[in-house]
Amino acid sequence: SVFMSQPSLLELDPGICICGDTHGQYHDLLRLFEMGGFPPASNYLFLGDYVDRSRQSVETIVLLLCYKVRYPEFFFLLRGNHESATLNRM
Repeated sequence: SVFMSQPSLLELDPGICICGDTHGQYHDLLRLFEMGGFPPASNYLFLGDYVDRSRQSVETIVLLLCYKVRYPEFFFLLRGNHESATLNRM
C-alpha cells in the first residue's frame, strides 16, 4: 500500500542522494549508507536494478523495501529493467 499511495511522478525536494544500480551488492549498499547517512537522516532516490549479479540480491532488495515501508517520505525506489518477471524467473 506504500507504493500505491504515492504518485507515479515524484516531485522531490533538493537534498536527496541519487543512487544508481545496486545489482545485489549488499555490502556496497551498506557502505553507501555509511557514507551518505542512514535513513531518515538522509533522503534517497534509487534508480532501479536492485537485484542480479550477486549472491546477496535478496538481502539487498529486502533492506531497500524495509526502508521504503519505514520511511516512505524520505526513501524512493524506481523500477529498473531488472525488476521484471522475465529477468527474475527462476
